[in-house]
Amino acid sequence: MLWNLLTAGIFGTDYYIKKKINTSEKKDLKEKCLGGRLIVRNCHNHGMMLGILKNKDKEFLRDLASMVLGGAIWEYIRTSGEKGTRISKLGLSMILGGGLNNYTERRRKGYVTDYVSLNVENPKLKKVVFNISDLFIFTGALLWGGSEIFSEKEK
Repeated sequence: MLWNLLTAGIFGTDYYIKKKINTSEKKDLKEKCLGGRLIVRNCHNHGMMLGILKNKDKEFLRDLASMVLGGAIWEYIRTSGEKGTRISKLGLSMILGGGLNNYTERRRKGYVTDYVSLNVENPKLKKVVFNISDLFIFTGALLWGGSEIFSEKEK
C-alpha cells in the first residue's frame, strides 16, 4: 500500500506543478529560484528525454512510451508479493509515478511539459530542461537497477 501511495503522490505532485506552469499568465515564463541556482520555465518536449526522437511520429513515441511503462508495471506487479525487495519496490514506485505522469500528458497533449533547468556555466548542461517526474524516473531506475544487480536473491 505504501508503494501505491508513493506512486500516486509523485504523479499528483508533478501533475499539479505542470498545471500551474501551463496555466501561467506569463507566456515566456523564465524565473530564477533557489538563489538563482534553478530556472523555472515552460518547455514542451515533443520527443523523449533531452529531446531525443522529437522529429518522430507522435504515435510512435506514444507506443514506445506504452511499451516501456508496460514493462515497469509488469515488474511492479511481478515483485509485489516478494519480501526483502524494498529498494527495488521504491525504485519501481518512483519510475511508475513519474512515468505514468509523463505518459498521461503525452497521450492527452502530444508532448510532456518540462520546466526546470540548472543555472550553471556549462552551456550544454544549462540547455537541459526536465520535470519532477523525470527526476523520479531517473532516480527510480538507479535504485531498481542497483537493487537488481546487487541483491542476494537467487536468479
